[in-house]
Amino acid sequence: MVETMLLVAFFTATMWVGPFWMLMLLQPYAERTKKWMEGPWFVLGPLIAYLIVLAMNLTALSDMFGDVTLSGFVSGLADVLGTNDGAVLAWTHFIIGDIIVTRWIWKRSVETEMNKTLAQVGILFGVMLMPVGLAIHFISMQQNKENNTHS
Repeated sequence: MVETMLLVAFFTATMWVGPFWMLMLLQPYAERTKKWMEGPWFVLGPLIAYLIVLAMNLTALSDMFGDVTLSGFVSGLADVLGTNDGAVLAWTHFIIGDIIVTRWIWKRSVETEMNKTLAQVGILFGVMLMPVGLAIHFISMQQNKENNTHS
């Protein structure tokens, strides 16, 4: 039963963000994309999955704080992350962060009327490798600013 719940949580978190990400990626300036990205819907699936797995593991998480030293905490964290439950918790945490940052990249790109291709590259990497997507977006914003200044 627990294994099934973990698989459902993992699958839900991963697949939930797909349609939102694809709209931001393929149609960044479309009204439909703006409408879909208005509320919290883009993050609710992974957030609910995370909270369910977290609720199933409150005792394991409390064990992380048993030893209040830094090495004790890191050791406890490694123990938790080394389990299936911990891996799903970490994965859903990553998914939530990735889609929130990607939405921010998309929103800033639209607000500044960034070149569509530059926006799409930042959005693509936003979900795939979020820190890389963020770096690409910052560079693209600077490039966009310079292009608008010299026009």
